[in-house]
Amino acid sequence: METREYGKTADGRAIKSFLLRGGNGAELEVLDYGGKVRRLSVPDRSGACENVAMSLDFTKPGFGGSLIGRYANRIAGGRFAIDGTEYRLPSNIAPDGMPCLLHGGSAGFHDKIWEARPFETAEGDALELSLLSPDGEGGFPGNLAVKCVYTFTKGNVWRIEWTATTDKATPVNFTHHVYFNLSGEARRPVSDEAVRIAAGSYTPNGVGQITTGEIASVEGTDFDFREPRAVGERMNGAYDCNWVLSSQDGSLAFAASAEDPVTGRRLEAWTTEKGMQFYSGFALNDSLKDQFGRSLFPLAAFAFETQAHPDSVNKPGWPDTVLRPGQVFRSATEYRFSAV
Repeated sequence: METREYGKTADGRAIKSFLLRGGNGAELEVLDYGGKVRRLSVPDRSGACENVAMSLDFTKPGFGGSLIGRYANRIAGGRFAIDGTEYRLPSNIAPDGMPCLLHGGSAGFHDKIWEARPFETAEGDALELSLLSPDGEGGFPGNLAVKCVYTFTKGNVWRIEWTATTDKATPVNFTHHVYFNLSGEARRPVSDEAVRIAAGSYTPNGVGQITTGEIASVEGTDFDFREPRAVGERMNGAYDCNWVLSSQDGSLAFAASAEDPVTGRRLEAWTTEKGMQFYSGFALNDSLKDQFGRSLFPLAAFAFETQAHPDSVNKPGWPDTVLRPGQVFRSATEYRFSAV
């Protein structure tokens, strides 16, 4: 595996880059800084490899393209309670005047230099990323030991496997916030890419994009992607919501797919998680830049963020996201690439 010095963060921390090779010329380049994806090149139907992954500008500690934790998505009010003890977190956004913690806040995984260990497997190149999030970091209780292993197989499957342990009860919800544009270097808006989501229900958002606590059927709504639909076919493509996946038993199961009609590139997301945030990138704009310094635009790329349902730690009756001493958190997601 190719390893090189990449540069430094805005505050002077050294960054390393790791190149994992798949099959038929496919490559995955990632950084130990936030586990960020710099490049993910996969073949189209003619065999031409181009980058299909988008991260946000590496010179700023943003979420796009990064590992996300301790808690992905939103925690309403920046607070939660475990066993009668309330914890308050430093909220980092307040849409509609509703403060909340988004993606772990400024102390999140996206801005950490992870300890990186490259190794080989029978399936392909792999990279283990690990860190210790100390008790109280970001307002969360417990010393949380986290490992995330990337494997890029010879069949062009990018597997992301998480494990974590803690010495105090603490909520955990991890995801990867990479964006995809299957048109490659053409960088066409993703409005024509056909998306399918294996979900018969979703969690509607209320004020401040906080989940209301309802689990609603997608039947007869613009959120029904049980059959492939072009991203821009409905709602002008303005999607940013969590779907309740059909598989709820923790097995690795099909979650979603996307297909570009021009290049033939196809992506399938498989996960052990119960939920997935589909964000179409409708709010991206030219005030933002990607990892190569290029200006963005609405629908520049989409995200399939596999996760626990947002704000689950504050929703009685929803799947429990509290990890306790003696338990091991495990989660796996695969992004499978092919061409049709």
